[in-house]
Amino acid sequence: MTRKFEDLMTELREIVRQIEDSETSLDRSLELYERGAVLVKECERLLAEAELKITDVTKGQC
Repeated sequence: MTRKFEDLMTELREIVRQIEDSETSLDRSLELYERGAVLVKECERLLAEAELKITDVTKGQC
């Protein structure tokens, strides 16, 4: 199931918060960073899909 962009961004914000927390270990920070990289790619994919849809709609109006 594809998650919503907003849900992905919420998780990314939480990851950033945890990485910035001085209590988070280096190992945990690396795990979080890897998870964040996956989420960023998914966000980029969703944004690219949205851009294509907007382009299609815009072409239909010309």
